[in-house]
Amino acid sequence: MAEINSKISYNSEEDILNISKGKGSRASIEVGEFILDIDSNGFVSALEILNASENLGIEKNLLNEVKKAKLSILYKPNYLLIWISFNLKGIEKEIRIPLTIDLGHKKVERQEMVVC
Repeated sequence: MAEINSKISYNSEEDILNISKGKGSRASIEVGEFILDIDSNGFVSALEILNASENLGIEKNLLNEVKKAKLSILYKPNYLLIWISFNLKGIEKEIRIPLTIDLGHKKVERQEMVVC
């Protein structure tokens, strides 16, 4: 599902990638070099990745060119699995980020969005 106000941005000086649904957040949770903004329903509204080039295994010059990505999140009790798919110069790159964190989800739920 596409979110109207969703966006992706990259700051090459700070090496920070931000993916946002453009919605407000109730809380921010830091898990290592990943910062999750959580909405009032317990879903991720934004994801910030510090040291993005290193954590994603993508060179800074390629991250600068990212204009579109697909973000998928699988919510399980005590666990999140985040997939980010990029199309970089015609090559599809998928990153998986497993995070052990409890957002209060009692059943398995999936969230997808295309970010521009």
